[in-house]
Amino acid sequence: MKRKLVCMCFGMAVFSMLLSGCGEDKSKKDTGDSGADVDAEAYDFSQDKSFDITAGGIQAAEDTVTLAMQKMADEVKEKSGGTITISVSPAAQLGDATSQMEAVSLGTQEVFVDAGSWLSTFVDDAQVTSMFFLFHDEDHYRKFLESGINADMEQQLIDQQGIRVVANNWLRSPRSIACKKEITELGDLKGLKMRVPDIKSYMESATALGLGTAQVAWGETYLALQQGVVDACESPLDSIYTMKFYEPTKQVTLTEHIRDNAAVYMNDELYGELSDAQRKVLTEAAKNAGDWYTEEVKKVSEEYKKTMEEEGTDFTTPSDEAIQEMSDVIAQKAAELEESGAWKKGLFEDIKALAE
Repeated sequence: MKRKLVCMCFGMAVFSMLLSGCGEDKSKKDTGDSGADVDAEAYDFSQDKSFDITAGGIQAAEDTVTLAMQKMADEVKEKSGGTITISVSPAAQLGDATSQMEAVSLGTQEVFVDAGSWLSTFVDDAQVTSMFFLFHDEDHYRKFLESGINADMEQQLIDQQGIRVVANNWLRSPRSIACKKEITELGDLKGLKMRVPDIKSYMESATALGLGTAQVAWGETYLALQQGVVDACESPLDSIYTMKFYEPTKQVTLTEHIRDNAAVYMNDELYGELSDAQRKVLTEAAKNAGDWYTEEVKKVSEEYKKTMEEEGTDFTTPSDEAIQEMSDVIAQKAAELEESGAWKKGLFEDIKALAE
């Protein structure tokens, strides 16, 4: 009897160890490990499942974001041995940004590539990053992207929406204002109606500066400017050119009020289905495309600016005093929003302190 009891206990212990081992394997997969320890060059991808992925965007087909998306797709296909193919669908062919983000969350769309600020539609703390004049320069913005503050926001997006940021290093040109009148000081903004995305902190920043706001779909902004539905829009300089916003306005004010990036958003459940080697290839391709995009957009922005000037567009740079006055107004509004619980207390100042 005693021997039988010992055998039963031993059997249960072995069974428990097996269950525990299975749980550990699943947990490892669920972490979304990027496969950093895998030698993808020596890996046999023929053993992996194949994936056909659609990557949606809202920028024009000739926009640098779209070109970078195609570079990412080409590298992934080559280095994954053809087991991952990505079809690029630009120009809002799959819907506006919000609907594409929602589709990625639901898993009905695999990937979406556009502004990192769309994270703030789903993560409250990320609202702070769309407050105007928060970031001083590119170095400050890079420090934020590489910080634990941003990593926490991206983790919240995974936990709350099932969307993973595969790469966030696609640094866009700073956002400026295309408008039908010259803007040199804070008072020039009052009474103008500006197209802004459907992001609360964008709208709060604009109204704090005295602007009226309108939520117009990105692809309809040119027509809204042309027909006088709005007087202005704000956009990265390269998009002001590729989307032709300068044509109906003939004025661009280089406020550089927002530092932003493009991010590669992916359904996290699908990401977890990739092998470690496939995840490594995808992540590296997304980051390589980001490095290329960041440098390319600087070059083309200068070229586009010259072309716009040749076509009759005037460029204005507000004085440091004017920018400081605008920044002070925004800081006051940020304090009010933070006090009301728009995001975690102290976050605005914590991000500003990264510049030091």
